[in-house]
Formats: sequence, C-alpha cells, structure tokens
Amino acid sequence: MTRLRMRIAAAGAAALLTACSGGWWPFGARSSDPATRIPPGATEYSCAGNKRLLVRYTPDGKSAWVIYPDREFRLDRGSAAGGERFTNGVSTLSVQGDEVMLEDSGARLFTDCKRGQGG
Repeated sequence: MTRLRMRIAAAGAAALLTACSGGWWPFGARSSDPATRIPPGATEYSCAGNKRLLVRYTPDGKSAWVIYPDREFRLDRGSAAGGERFTNGVSTLSVQGDEVMLEDSGARLFTDCKRGQGG
C-alpha cells in the first residue's frame, strides 16, 4: 500500500512541476518576457536611452494609460499649447506631433519618444 501512495505522490508532483513550466496559458499567446509584451490597443514608443514606453489611449481621447510591466496608471487630458497633455497631478504625458515625453514629479523619465510598432 505504501508503494501505491508513493507512486501517486510522485505522479502528482510530476504533474505540478509540469504545470509550473508555463507551457499552457488560457488567455492566448503570452511572451516569455513580460517586459517585451505589447498589450492590445497599446502604442509603443522608442525613447532616448534605449527605453520603451507603452501607452494606451482611450477611444474618446479623454485619457491615456501608461503601461509599465508591473502596473498601469491613468492620465486625464489637460490643456496644452501646440499639442496634447495628459496628467494625474503627479505624472504628465506630453504629446507634440510624433514626439512624446513622460514626466513624474517634475523629473523627465522618458524623453525623445517616437512611435514604434504598436497600436
């Protein structure tokens, strides 16, 4: 009886280890590296310093979502001279033609960003 239990335990452990390998994902294809994944509807920008910025604009254009690998946050449209500006009071996304810049608490995090492959 103990041999049977050991075989069942070994089979269960093997099944769990196989599940941890990430071979199956129920929500469609996923990238092995979340930092390189582009969510549906997002626009990818290539920025100075070899940085990458992902932004998803709402269909009505009233807000933009900045997408980091571990979180997202919303910025609402504000007034800007000669371009678009989205802010939440702390972070500001400035869009001037094809160029984008993201500031946080006055510090420029992403500069000289140009539209890439996404959305």
